[in-house]
Formats: sequence, C-alpha cells, structure tokens
Amino acid sequence: MNWTFRALLGFSAVMSLLLLVLITGQMAALRGDVTALETVLATKGDLARVAVPSVELFHEEKCTSCHTERRFAGEHGSRSDVDAVLAHMRQMPDAGFTDEDMVKIHASLELLQCATCHGQEQLRLLALKTDEEQRNVIQRMAAKPNSKIDPDEIEAI
Repeated sequence: MNWTFRALLGFSAVMSLLLLVLITGQMAALRGDVTALETVLATKGDLARVAVPSVELFHEEKCTSCHTERRFAGEHGSRSDVDAVLAHMRQMPDAGFTDEDMVKIHASLELLQCATCHGQEQLRLLALKTDEEQRNVIQRMAAKPNSKIDPDEIEAI
C-alpha cells in the first residue's frame, strides 16, 4: 500500500507540474495577444468612417440618365406625392422600375432630404445608432422649423 500511495502521489505531482507548464504557456500567449492590441480602441467616429449606410444613391444609376441632378434633388413633396410621380414614371417605356427599384428611390430621396443639412459623417453616425435612437433623432429633426419632414414620414425614414 505504501508503494501504490507513493506511485499515485508521484503521478499526481508530475501531472500537476505538466498542467502548470501548459497553463503558464497559455498565459504567456494570452499576455502577448493583449500586448499586441491597440492601446486605443475604436471609437464610434472610427466605425462611422468605415460603416457605409446601406442605401446607395439610386438616382446616380437611373434617374440622372434623364433628369439633371438638380431636378432630382429638388422638392418632391410627401411620400404619397413621390408615389404618384413614381407610378407615372413606371409607365415610361425606358424607366423599367421594379418594386425593389421603388424602395431604393424612396430611400435615396429620404437620404437626400437629410443630406441638405447633414454631411456624410453625420449620416454614417446615425447608421450606427439603434432603431430607437434613430427614431428619436429623426423626431427631433422633424420638430425643427423648415425640416420638411412630415410626422407620418418618421417611421419610413
């Protein structure tokens, strides 16, 4: 019994030493990884410079082939006015608007509406906010004089 106890104790000591060496190696590797990290983490501004809003300006590929940039960026009225104009444009032989195109056109018009006062950096920062934060910002903008945002358009924007 004395011999088995010593063998078991020796085996446990060797295994403990082996585990200690392995854990020490893992800790050294982890320390190296942490040291290699940037000392300053990315800010929202850094992410905004990288994050691009998912809405592309659709008018650059379709609308400006017939209309001038100035005409496209001009006053378009409410969403129902835009729907009426787009329904008319859909009837044109060269337009060929799909349902997906209609969504892109609305998004481009809404983005242009924001871009009259706000730069690309501010729009990108807005894209990083949660839906609730975006809604709050848009509601604040709609409440400002001359915002041209109808209260019924807030959810759509």
